[in-house]
Amino acid sequence: METPSTRYGVLVLRVWLEDGGADGVRARIVRSVDGERMPPAAASGADAVLSAVRGWLGEVLERKP
Repeated sequence: METPSTRYGVLVLRVWLEDGGADGVRARIVRSVDGERMPPAAASGADAVLSAVRGWLGEVLERKP
């Protein structure tokens, strides 16, 4: 039987619109995995924000060898 994982992550997004449109979305991203803080990041555009969230989630779900 597999031991349950104790991995965890925290992600904080601060999102705002520039130029009043959806393509003007900007985000400041603060994240950590297992208590280890990563440098803050920024993203421009919805696709870039979603990509950053997916990348962080992938790190949380990744199994350590």
